[in-house]
Amino acid sequence: MRGLLLIVIALPAFAFHGAIRGRVVDEQNQPLAGAQIWLIGYGNGTATDTAGDYFLEVPMHGEFRVVYQFMGFKSETLTVSVAHGERVRCDVRLHPISLPVPVVESRERRQTVQTAATPVPTVVIPQSAAEQAGKSTVGEAAGMETGIQLQKRCSACEASEVSIQGLPGRFSLILLEGMPLFAGLASRYILDLVPVEMVDRLEVVKGASGALWGSDAVAGALNILLLQPARPLEARATYTRRSFGNDLAVQLGSARNSLGLSLMGAHSDREPVDQNQDGIAENTFYQRNLVLGNFNYYPGLIWRFNLGGSFGDEIRRSGAVVPDTEYMSNPLAEKIKTRRWDLWQRTVYTTEGNEFSCRIALSQQKETGTVEMQDYFSQEFNLFSDFSAEFPHLRSGISLLRQQVQDSRLFSQPAHEDNLGIWVAGREITFAFIPVAHEILPAVRFDLNSVYGTVISPYGAIKLFPSFGELNFSAGTGFRTPTVIFESMENLPGGFQYAIRRAPDLSRETGLSLQAGVGRRFISPELIADFRFNIFRHQVRNFITAELTGIDTFSRRAVFYYYNRNEPIYSTGIEVSTTLSVQNHTNFSLKGFVLRPEDHAHRPLPFVRQWGVGYNLNWKLPFWKVELNTTGELNGPMVIQTVMGGGMVVESESPVYPVFNLRLSRELGVVRFSLGINNIGDYYQLPRSHHEGRTEYYWGPVIGRELYAAVSIAL
Repeated sequence: MRGLLLIVIALPAFAFHGAIRGRVVDEQNQPLAGAQIWLIGYGNGTATDTAGDYFLEVPMHGEFRVVYQFMGFKSETLTVSVAHGERVRCDVRLHPISLPVPVVESRERRQTVQTAATPVPTVVIPQSAAEQAGKSTVGEAAGMETGIQLQKRCSACEASEVSIQGLPGRFSLILLEGMPLFAGLASRYILDLVPVEMVDRLEVVKGASGALWGSDAVAGALNILLLQPARPLEARATYTRRSFGNDLAVQLGSARNSLGLSLMGAHSDREPVDQNQDGIAENTFYQRNLVLGNFNYYPGLIWRFNLGGSFGDEIRRSGAVVPDTEYMSNPLAEKIKTRRWDLWQRTVYTTEGNEFSCRIALSQQKETGTVEMQDYFSQEFNLFSDFSAEFPHLRSGISLLRQQVQDSRLFSQPAHEDNLGIWVAGREITFAFIPVAHEILPAVRFDLNSVYGTVISPYGAIKLFPSFGELNFSAGTGFRTPTVIFESMENLPGGFQYAIRRAPDLSRETGLSLQAGVGRRFISPELIADFRFNIFRHQVRNFITAELTGIDTFSRRAVFYYYNRNEPIYSTGIEVSTTLSVQNHTNFSLKGFVLRPEDHAHRPLPFVRQWGVGYNLNWKLPFWKVELNTTGELNGPMVIQTVMGGGMVVESESPVYPVFNLRLSRELGVVRFSLGINNIGDYYQLPRSHHEGRTEYYWGPVIGRELYAAVSIAL
């Protein structure tokens, strides 16, 4: 089940000990692009981008000597103390060689996509990079990374999924502040609802990594780090009016001495869109609300306490646009109300270089409504706890989870699972016989599940730092236990009403992946260029697929039956990306991927895009102080399935289509105004009607050109 076999917070891929960030400028406050920053006595280092911004993770909490260096300026060394998990902001003004010591100020933004200092190939997407690219939500920002596709396959829930390297979104584990998200679709609503203005950064790990994260990390993982307050009082608010809905988000924060508090509220709604005027909405129209709170207490470098929680509710409707009184009599109408809450705590204690942590999390999600002209009810409850220990060269831990599920469509009685997970991983391992700087991470995890038996998940990664760039290699396994609430819909044609049935003996899906990549950065006084190339190979056994078995005689809906394939499926491909930053006014990125998702007989899998090319251009106009952003995508074909009037499924290939977006923004003090157009070419797939007027869509946008205006305030 979703989030069933998950791992502790202090795992190596996202074992975040702390960071130092800020901006390096000269006496006239002009950014110094390419300034070098490193920690004395450690291999950690980075360089500033064209905006002078930098972000440097520390290998452990404590006190560090940080060197700032730029040609023609006096090198400066600062002493910076970083508590566990703290992000210290240090902006430094460097002076010509003959001038005195630097001034340290407080700033908060960094603007480039960079690689985190970890042996696991991790990509960091900062908040400001997402803002420059015109992204509005966490899900859209995740799609900035090459090989990640943001997909909406569930026509009933309008929830986004992060597909990594061609595998369905159910194989991507979503975490919030290092905490795995529970309660069915909770993670996907986070992707759609949390605005980028409230996020500090995103961390992406690609490849099967069950040893690092437990269940669901078959394709990889996405960690969402929220913006933490750094001043006694902070406030942010963003309102966006769109052609078919509204988005509103508000955040309040305060940091005083050892205390930190952050509260966020978000609202989103969408109106029904019926392009062909047949009374059936092409989209899901909904109202969503989310409240999230986070409290931190840092009494010193010895221990840290974190308490957080969230509450969300939603009302969504799909299919026929009818009054509330007709949902029980119209087979094409569906309405569901969702309420969910999460509560968690983390306690970390440090002594003599060793670290011990305890985490406990509770979550519950309830759904009620009308599906297939019948009352629908589902409920999911999770109790999760873990304990971990970190030593100089070793990390280990144990996790316990109990999950209970009810679903009126799929189970005659409640189902439950219990799981015990034990893991161990190396830390900062190096070998003298390797002639170049490197980091190695071995890990293994054992899971004992009350329903699906024992799972062993090994993992290994190495990062090399030769003179010409950076090399990454990783190999790992992952697994996923079958879920029951709105899962596996990646395999369904989207946009029409369907009924779900499942085999009684569904077993866990297991994956094996290999990753190899190379990166290179070129720095000159006026230009910074980053280049990345990655190849990958995934294999998934017991892949759960959905097969159309007919039309339900009662509700007249297409019936899909879920079962495990006997043969494995594969996804093989390459990813290429480059980013150019010129001075402090222009950023350009270009990315592309080619992949081949197929079964054992080399037949392509449906609903997976086989190639894509995208670009992003951000230009700060010096005269009007306006920021111009344009993004575009050329979307390659995918195999699509069309359900014909008689119930027969016909496969074909979707056409290639482009999508272009444009945004203009300007900052006036603490206020930013933005105007934008999404899908400038007004490209969308015309809806088809089968099964007595049912609207269907499969591969392209269902909504054409969209206009929006936004205003943001940061105090």
